[in-house]
Amino acid sequence: MEFWKKPLWRVPVVLGGLGLLCRLLSFILSFAWGRIQIARGPGSDGSVVLTTGYVGEIVTVIMFLLFWLVGWRFVRGLTRREIFRSASIMVLVNAALLAAEQISQHVFGTYSMTVYHLYALADGKSWVDQLLFRLTGTVSLPMAIPGLFAPYLYLVFAKKDDPLSETSERIKREE
Repeated sequence: MEFWKKPLWRVPVVLGGLGLLCRLLSFILSFAWGRIQIARGPGSDGSVVLTTGYVGEIVTVIMFLLFWLVGWRFVRGLTRREIFRSASIMVLVNAALLAAEQISQHVFGTYSMTVYHLYALADGKSWVDQLLFRLTGTVSLPMAIPGLFAPYLYLVFAKKDDPLSETSERIKREE
C-alpha cells in the first residue's frame, strides 16, 4: 500500500490500471456489437457481414472521459513537479513500447504479441491516437508520437508548487 502513496508512481499506476480497464471494455463492447449483428441475421442477399460500426467511436469517447475522471480522482492534489516526474515515467514506458513495436515489425517482419499485451498498460491514452486517426485519416509513426505525451495532460490537475510550504514541511519532518 505504501507503493501507491508515493507520488512518483501515481500516474503510471493510474494509467496502467486505466489501460487494462479500457482494453477489457473494448473487448466487451466489440463482443456485444458482434452478437447484435449476428442476431440481426443475414442481409437481403443472404450474406452476414460483420462491421465494427460505431464501437471505435464509443470506446474512444469512454476512454477520453475515463482518462479525465481518473486523473481528477487520483492525480489531483499533487504538485506540478510531482505530476511531471510521474508522467515522465509513463511517457518513457510508452516510448519504449512504441520502439519495441517498430523494431518487431521492421526487424522480424511481424507484430510481437508480447508488445501487444504490454500495450494494454498504455491503452488509457489511446483516445489521443484515435482522435488523430479520425482527424487525419492516416495511421503512421508521426501520428503516434503526440499520444506518447498524453500523461502530461494531468498537469491540469496540479496544485501550484509552493516552495515555502515544501520547506516548512521538510523542517517539520526533520524536527
